[in-house]
Amino acid sequence: MRLSWVCVVVSLAVGVNCLQSKEDLRNPKTKHWSLQPLDRPEIPEPDSAAQVLSPIDAFIFSRLDSAGLNPSPPASRGVLIRRLSFDLIGLPPTPEEVEAFVQDPDPDAYEQLVDHLLSLPRFGERWARHWLDLVHFAETHGHDEDAIRENAWPYRDYVIQSFNTDKPFARFIKEQIAGDVLYPQDPQATVATAFLSSGPWDSSSQMGIQDGTIDKKIAQYLDRDDMIMTTMSTFVSLTVHCARCHDHKFDPVSSEDYYALQAVFAGVDRVDRPYDVVPEVYQRRILLTREIASLEISLSESKEKEKEKDGSCDLWLNDSDLNPHQRRDLIILKKKELEELPSPSKVFAVSSSFEPNGNFKPALKPRPIHLLLRGDIHRPGKLARAGVPDCIQGLESRFTIPDPDDEGLRRSALAEWISDPGNVLTWRSMVNRLWSHHFGVGIVKTQNDFGFMGSSPSHPDLLDWLACELRDNGGSLKQVHRQIVLSATYRQASKLNPESVGDDSTDRLFGRTKLRRLDAESLRDTIIYLSGSLKTEMGGASDRQFLLSKGVHITPVLDYVGFDPDHPDNYRRSIYRFIFRTVPDPFMQTMDCADASQLTPQRSESVTAHHALALLHNRFLIRQSELLAAQLERHYDELTDRIQRLFQLSYSRSPDSEELEAVGSYAREFGLANACRMIFNSSEFNYVD
Repeated sequence: MRLSWVCVVVSLAVGVNCLQSKEDLRNPKTKHWSLQPLDRPEIPEPDSAAQVLSPIDAFIFSRLDSAGLNPSPPASRGVLIRRLSFDLIGLPPTPEEVEAFVQDPDPDAYEQLVDHLLSLPRFGERWARHWLDLVHFAETHGHDEDAIRENAWPYRDYVIQSFNTDKPFARFIKEQIAGDVLYPQDPQATVATAFLSSGPWDSSSQMGIQDGTIDKKIAQYLDRDDMIMTTMSTFVSLTVHCARCHDHKFDPVSSEDYYALQAVFAGVDRVDRPYDVVPEVYQRRILLTREIASLEISLSESKEKEKEKDGSCDLWLNDSDLNPHQRRDLIILKKKELEELPSPSKVFAVSSSFEPNGNFKPALKPRPIHLLLRGDIHRPGKLARAGVPDCIQGLESRFTIPDPDDEGLRRSALAEWISDPGNVLTWRSMVNRLWSHHFGVGIVKTQNDFGFMGSSPSHPDLLDWLACELRDNGGSLKQVHRQIVLSATYRQASKLNPESVGDDSTDRLFGRTKLRRLDAESLRDTIIYLSGSLKTEMGGASDRQFLLSKGVHITPVLDYVGFDPDHPDNYRRSIYRFIFRTVPDPFMQTMDCADASQLTPQRSESVTAHHALALLHNRFLIRQSELLAAQLERHYDELTDRIQRLFQLSYSRSPDSEELEAVGSYAREFGLANACRMIFNSSEFNYVD
């Protein structure tokens, strides 16, 4: 009873606070920090004697000064190259690369190393994994019928390519929301719209329930809800989906705003959508299609009547001198050429035009969206008008759509709103994500929630400076990466320094580098890399590292343990691993892989006995330790030399005499392969530095 009263009192207190905060947020004179105008702040001048290498350091060191703390000393070159390699490409440096960097007398050696790593195709593979976590990408539908999506993988390749080519961030946003509308001549822009279909999809409801029924409408509302949540959480860090049943309890998002976003996606469904991989083939297909249509019209109607039917339609061929027989022959020739073009590829994306499949039919025009009272499908209110939350100064919250039946105009309007230079949330959100992956925690800890219930920024001026850097310099993500890793702040040692701790035990002031464990993919890829088995082949269908058999219903039965550890599908980077939504790989799950049914802005880092046991007993890792041992034995005759090389490969350093004796003694008693396995299980191997 006492506990119940405590809960009531706390709830009332929170409720009063929320109401007051929401009222303040809706008042244009007082805004939450994340909605403040984004102006480039002045760079401070810290009192610290520490070397300032970039504006980032000026912000960080000034804050440390005010707390009476000093930054940590710089890490050694050997530590820095290992840290930088894992952060930028997700793989360790070779011993030869470490030695060359450590011995390089060039004062610009570090900058050259940064530029080299940013230029590698491995960079896109590394950072695509972070993005795919964020948008809960997987290659199955999830829910009770977790069927395989055969054509999900092109989106993964699109993300890798976008990061490697340093696609401007505004363009990256627009393509994923409305690329098929804004850039119809670019086939990859159509692939990009798979962003909207990356999450779970309730296929049983969408395919099995009759169109027009209440249950089908509920399924469609929930499907759009996932698109809304993915879009708004990813790009602007707002929990808009919390306003589905009522005005947001904490943030300036009304229920009407939520249903305005429902109206944006009211004309699309998730389908296997055809596209041409080669742009020239796509252009030829479009041209032939138009020419055939023009010829067929000219056969049946006069030119004047054709213009009345479609005022924007001009003949694609000068066929006025052709008689009907010649036109028919030309149509046959054009159709034959069209049929001979390479068959289109497919990507699981969104579309408003597709062949009906039983109860699953396209919306001929955007479905009407009503504001549902309390989120109840049985209590529809007024029709919603496509738009966004009314919380960004200078940007309209409701879209003016010239043709209300053109769903593409709605998505393109949303894409323009999110990518607008004046959308302060967009630019703050993205740079915070980049920072968090380099430092282990964001300037704002709650990456997907910049609202009232999210955390406040530890360094608001630094966040705004980075956001302006991204916005004002062409949207270059690589340039922001470069700014971060070139800073003295990033180069600090991770060793605990009493002068940099003080009252900041959680390191929110960034007075040292946080000790971070390798994520599951980096760990697995590194082990394959060290054994000499890693394939560098990029792109294409994902590797299925499991045995698959038919299940009782739609969801198949997967066997990860029984999969042949020597199968070729094991040896590409883990970004190309097939991800099953409801039946994840047990080893990767133990290593804290993201749950593909949830948006994961940053993974958790657990330290349990399961972690160590998995590294010791996983069949694939046992095989990799054998391959690594065999490689060492082929190249070195003496055990001492083998252990030396093992340390250099695994730790980016040589062993001391005590380590050399201990590991050598173990290898002599239990074999070199088991010694390799012990190294795989060591803390130094599992942590970045």
